[in-house]
Amino acid sequence: MSAPDPLRDELRELADVVVPADMYERSLQRSRKIGRREAAIGTTAAVVALALLGSGLWRLPSRGPDQEPPVAVAPVGPSATASLAPSVAPTTTRASGNQPDTPSRPDRPRPPRATTTPKSTALGDLPGQIFYADADDNGRVVRLTGAGNPSTVLSASNSTAGVSPDGSRIAYVTSGSLMVVDTGADDPQQVYAGTSSAEQAPAWSPDGSRLLIEASETGVLDVATGELTPLPQGLEGQHFRWSGDGSTLVYATSDCGLEVAAGTTAQSGTPVPDQTGTAGQAACRPVSVDATGDLVAVQLDKDAASEKRETPADAILDTVTGDIVDLPVTGTIIGAVFDPDGNLLVRSKKGSKTRLWLFAPDFTLLVQAKEPSELKGLDLLAYTR
Repeated sequence: MSAPDPLRDELRELADVVVPADMYERSLQRSRKIGRREAAIGTTAAVVALALLGSGLWRLPSRGPDQEPPVAVAPVGPSATASLAPSVAPTTTRASGNQPDTPSRPDRPRPPRATTTPKSTALGDLPGQIFYADADDNGRVVRLTGAGNPSTVLSASNSTAGVSPDGSRIAYVTSGSLMVVDTGADDPQQVYAGTSSAEQAPAWSPDGSRLLIEASETGVLDVATGELTPLPQGLEGQHFRWSGDGSTLVYATSDCGLEVAAGTTAQSGTPVPDQTGTAGQAACRPVSVDATGDLVAVQLDKDAASEKRETPADAILDTVTGDIVDLPVTGTIIGAVFDPDGNLLVRSKKGSKTRLWLFAPDFTLLVQAKEPSELKGLDLLAYTR
């Protein structure tokens, strides 16, 4: 008989107290617990998501002013250069004469820097009527239409004359009296006595019912009634001109400057920025104003502007910036006038030839035509509808 083994006896006693276990059943129960837990988490997440959708909190926050914008992808191909071009910020133009920076005029088309191709070179395509004054023949007035053949429409002796906006009447001063006559007629009517023309040629209102004249003082004359209404004391100047829409007056000051006023009832005018950038030149006399008062045809030559008789304009001035407009015209400008709608007629001379240039308000060149030789020696007076 063998001796007893204590280790084996202990193992046998331990086996008697161990409870058999089903490992498969235990694993299955654990899997069911995990499944129930995940289902509960999924349900909770769904509820939270629905709540966010309902409250609007799901939206991404918008980019604040201090946040960097999103990075754009650079385009590739022929359009890449244009797409990458930087935007142009508003610019300022400094008027001459040490003036402060003045905003440029992005709201109004600017004339091109080079001569453009006209829509027509035929004088017959030039609409309206052009009037000339003969200073050497006591103020004779000649009219030119697109049909050519200039004709005399006023032969009465006069010191100065003004043509109505529709070209149907001429106001002129003779022997201190203001006369009005139908174009080409021989029966003038005196509408005011005691008129001076040294500082104010008769200037028609856009509707043709009134005249700016110089009497004992500058005033507005009702042509039908003969009633004269003096301008307010604050409007102290000379050579007053209406804009084409009647909203603005442009006039010269005694110290060879320009001012702009809001109509004939304004108590004062606003000085135009200094335009005396060239030695010996200043806009001492306005001749014609565009439709809104933004542009004015002026005589820059001080000597010519100081003459008693009306002298043609030789430049176009921007009344907001004080800049001289660079017109695409060849030769020397010897006349410039606006019609009431803002169309600009320019007369130029190069050598022995004179040309007429008609620009639309946006500076589109409508007509560039040779001027009839019979008009040489006359001064450009007016351009009407």
